[in-house]
Amino acid sequence: MSVIAFPYPAPVEPRLRRIGRIVAIGALVCVAGAVLAVPLLWSSDELLRHWIATQSPLGARPYTLHPGTRLVGALISLVGLAPVLYALWQLSMLFSRFARGEVFVTGNAWRIRRMGLALIANALISPLVQMLTTINLTRANEPGQIVVMFGIEQSQVLSVLSGLALVAFATVMADAVRLWHENSEII
Repeated sequence: MSVIAFPYPAPVEPRLRRIGRIVAIGALVCVAGAVLAVPLLWSSDELLRHWIATQSPLGARPYTLHPGTRLVGALISLVGLAPVLYALWQLSMLFSRFARGEVFVTGNAWRIRRMGLALIANALISPLVQMLTTINLTRANEPGQIVVMFGIEQSQVLSVLSGLALVAFATVMADAVRLWHENSEII
């Protein structure tokens, strides 16, 4: 019977190394793109009007844009993006380890767990971010025209369920890694 000595990683297959690098770099590009998109959105009248008309719950309702609304809107957006940025960072770190051949290690289980918790946090704060954004865009309107909208969307429910699945998967993975370590010590 042969025993694989731990903690030496197995040789990395070229395919796993390539996929790991692509996903790790892609996740970091998404982080950079999301952070750069916020000031771009809130500084452009055309992009902001298009976003409000098509993506925002305000639709055709009146709103007021001035430097204060733009600044507060950008800050609210960044707060709303924080869990997504954290999940993407964890994804990048996870796939970096995959690219190095470190697949079944406890650290990866913790990264997967943190990604799941970030998805859950994102789904829970999204309605609050949406409500604060609508209040911000309408706070300078005439009296009686301030809009407060709060709603839960199907995508938020799916995000919570996906996050819970990742947390469960991470728990099972951590237990499997722990059992593997215990069994690998038996000669």
